[in-house]
Amino acid sequence: MKILNINLRIILDSRGKETLEAELKSADFSAIASVPAGKSRGTHEAFVLEPEKALEKLEEIKNKIPEKDFENQEDFDNFLISLDGTPSAGSGQVKSNLGGNLILSLSLAFARLKAKEENKELFQYIAQISNLKPKTKNLKPIFNVINGGSHATNKESKLEFQEFQVIPETDDFNLGFSLGKIFYRKLGDYLMEKFGKENVVLGDEAGYSAPFRSNEEAIECIAEVIEKYKHPLRIGLDIAASQFYKDSFYLIGDKKYSAEELKEYYLRLIETYNILSIEDPFNEESFNDFAALSHRIAAKDFLIITDDLTVTNPERLRTAIERKSGNAILIKLNQIGTLTETLKVVKIAYENNWQAIVSHRSGETMDDFIADLAVGVNAWGIKAGAPAKPERMAKYERILKILNFKRI
Repeated sequence: MKILNINLRIILDSRGKETLEAELKSADFSAIASVPAGKSRGTHEAFVLEPEKALEKLEEIKNKIPEKDFENQEDFDNFLISLDGTPSAGSGQVKSNLGGNLILSLSLAFARLKAKEENKELFQYIAQISNLKPKTKNLKPIFNVINGGSHATNKESKLEFQEFQVIPETDDFNLGFSLGKIFYRKLGDYLMEKFGKENVVLGDEAGYSAPFRSNEEAIECIAEVIEKYKHPLRIGLDIAASQFYKDSFYLIGDKKYSAEELKEYYLRLIETYNILSIEDPFNEESFNDFAALSHRIAAKDFLIITDDLTVTNPERLRTAIERKSGNAILIKLNQIGTLTETLKVVKIAYENNWQAIVSHRSGETMDDFIADLAVGVNAWGIKAGAPAKPERMAKYERILKILNFKRI
């Protein structure tokens, strides 16, 4: 397939920050893709180029792309990687020349364009090039209903943990989505009664932000609403521990925790609140501490999810697998920078009996690509924030549309 025209625009994400939207045109079709940005980013993520600089970079390479007839997604993505000329994975600053955000916008737009050329839905195209069978059965929506850490917007919030989630205990995505929306409204009512309506606002990912005094208080609020209404939901946590790690200790409230003390703290929380998953419980270089926690958890269905530790990077995932640092990886397209590399990471996870969870970012756009990605690779779950705000709902609603396709 030949690309006849390329356009790149600067748009605003959900936090009002500038990001990129690319449009590719072939002889018969055109396709658009935009990229999100994370406020809480792992050190080893792909380099993010300033949008204005990205426009300049595109002008430098723009004429080289229409010269080629690309056979497939991998061919196109590898061409972009070669144009970048810096490391695409492993050590060094990943994609520091063209920027992971510029490369990804082109990669995703190409995927949409190729799907149109092949008369396929995007999720079908992704399943085809990844050699995985798409399905929505068992796909779980993971709702971030309370925002803490760097995603909190209430200045009085004392939450170190970044996300407090609910996960439906059903294999029916439609039912799980409905449960999430009902719970979200009930939790909002509960928090407004507890803290006062004027003190409850929405955080970066549409979860509630309020003057919580501790992480346990936020968990307790969720647990109380679940119990009161007997909702079939479990609690998940994204700790994002790198955000409060300093000088070999973790600062929670006024107390410093060693890795060993923090591990015991997590085990108590897991047991007390029947928690289903925990993401990034230690800092982004602590493969062995992740493994120590994993070793202590007996529940077969419990997920220890790596995000900042593995950053959708094949080499870091292999290290985590070797050291038994978890059993699930968070998949974020913009951490690595191309669709092809993302799919390779998912395959490595599956080959080693790890789960994959597809995720949005805190600074999102209306692009719903990750919904098709989650279905196309048969992910365990999808994180798209709370069931509120258009840029979060777009992802969940796209999956509901996919449910109508009879081929799944």
